[in-house]
Amino acid sequence: MACTLLATPAHAADLRVSVPAGAALETVYDHRTQACEDWDVPDAPARAWNAADGSVRLLAAHTRARILSGPSLNDLRHACRIVFQSAKRDDPARFDDMGWLTSPYTLDGTTVYGLVHNEYHGHKRRDLCPTGDYMACWWNALTLTVSHDGGQSFGPARYVAGVPYRFRGDLGKRAGLFAPSNIVERDGWYYAMAFAEGIGAQKRGVCLMRTRDLADPASWRAWDGRDFTVRFRDPYTQGEADPEASVCAPLPPDRLPFTVTSLVRHTPSGLYVAVMAGRRAERKGAEPVSGVWVSTSADLIGWSAPRLAWAAPLLTDKTCAVDETFYYPAILDPDARSRNFEDTDGNAWLYLTRLAQKNCKPTRDRDLVRIMIRVEPSQSG
Repeated sequence: MACTLLATPAHAADLRVSVPAGAALETVYDHRTQACEDWDVPDAPARAWNAADGSVRLLAAHTRARILSGPSLNDLRHACRIVFQSAKRDDPARFDDMGWLTSPYTLDGTTVYGLVHNEYHGHKRRDLCPTGDYMACWWNALTLTVSHDGGQSFGPARYVAGVPYRFRGDLGKRAGLFAPSNIVERDGWYYAMAFAEGIGAQKRGVCLMRTRDLADPASWRAWDGRDFTVRFRDPYTQGEADPEASVCAPLPPDRLPFTVTSLVRHTPSGLYVAVMAGRRAERKGAEPVSGVWVSTSADLIGWSAPRLAWAAPLLTDKTCAVDETFYYPAILDPDARSRNFEDTDGNAWLYLTRLAQKNCKPTRDRDLVRIMIRVEPSQSG
């Protein structure tokens, strides 16, 4: 079969995402009144799907994942049943230490595939990490877990993607692939993004990857700058030779400067919106602004310059000037046509985690909140 090379467009079309005047935050999950344990917190972007029984299920969990379910996105209840958790294995080659189920996707509402943000905490294994420093010995990969009961329980996870190097306790910084976005379907392919921290041949930035077979964790291929040819090699079972062949080419950092936490398709225009949280200047010479930023694309490869959608203090600001911060933005539309809420007609909700602060640090008091937004063509676009 001939391989068609894809070229990155020089310019991408643009959409505007804004919060309407008078819109206010609504609480979806209240930690103080609904938590099943202290760490029952929304620690990942909100994802949702329509189950086979007609209910809607929403996930925005920590390592012991629980779901909210109900008749619609506007009417959900939190359940204490744990649907996924990792095994805290000491061996980094098992890719099964601390996992965040972040990217569920279902074709039929019964079988649910889920990409997992998998952290290896080397600092807890002093024989592998002599300094005992969390950030210095944090190694990350993506794994795949599957549910056969609509998301009520997920099985053990298998390796999907990472960097082509084995864990090192002397690196002095975190490394690997982090925080997969939600999965979106386009022309028979299933796409997701993840953030790479630079190490060796792997450059830092947002990686785009895709598969035709969600059930096969080895089928994902990453963008190499021209096409989707990069195979993610497991460095423990397949070795570390020729690492250049197993790293993604990040998308332009001036267009996607932060981790992409959510992807959604605007059905009237056909354009995709990438959602990010970060701090940057809106224009050259201006003061940096913290908040939710968006970029738009026609093909998931060429992206517009980021625009500020909603200004707010962020978890990553490390500030003492506020009592609460926000993080993990995601767009969900209750009227989405797709089973996995991949699209919006323009009227949607921005979901976020709100973190209460004490002594200048985030606490476990974290709520899932949302605020109305509008997605529409940019007047200057």
